[in-house]
Amino acid sequence: MPRPRDPNVDEAIVAATVALLGERGFGAMTMEAVAERAVVGKPAIYRRFADKVALVEAVIRSQLPELEVPDRGDTRAELWESVRKGLPADGPGYLRLIGGLVAEELRHPELIAAFREHVLLPRRAVVVALIERGKERGDIATAVDPVAALDTMAGSYLARAFAGLDIGPSWRRRAFESWWDTISLAGS
Repeated sequence: MPRPRDPNVDEAIVAATVALLGERGFGAMTMEAVAERAVVGKPAIYRRFADKVALVEAVIRSQLPELEVPDRGDTRAELWESVRKGLPADGPGYLRLIGGLVAEELRHPELIAAFREHVLLPRRAVVVALIERGKERGDIATAVDPVAALDTMAGSYLARAFAGLDIGPSWRRRAFESWWDTISLAGS
């Protein structure tokens, strides 16, 4: 019977991969460098991942876990939870990750495709559904386009992260309150 995998090794491999993607990008990142940074042997990596693409696809999925927001009967609370949980705390790290994926799109389109399919689009769908539910409840103005509303909140986060400005908890709360005021019936 095979022995169970060591979760510390898994975490070390993921952390090393994220760091190297940010520092070198996908093209210059090697499995040898991941093994060295994680302080594991290459076989430990290959037992878990078939190749570098499979490793990076798995790391992409691990960086932003599935966004789940239960129906609390309170649109404002649900949307706040989606912002609190949905926007990565490490803005610069997130930008490095997606920037690296975009930079590699021509050579490795499967990487950005994995990010879109497994991370970005499912998370966007959750928030769009929350906004649509809020419209059905009468909490959000019927004229609000759910996708445009989502893009407004996400876009402000990305713009500030690109500018190197604060995106911490205090900014998130202020940005959310302003956003809520523009989409809710209370703000109309």
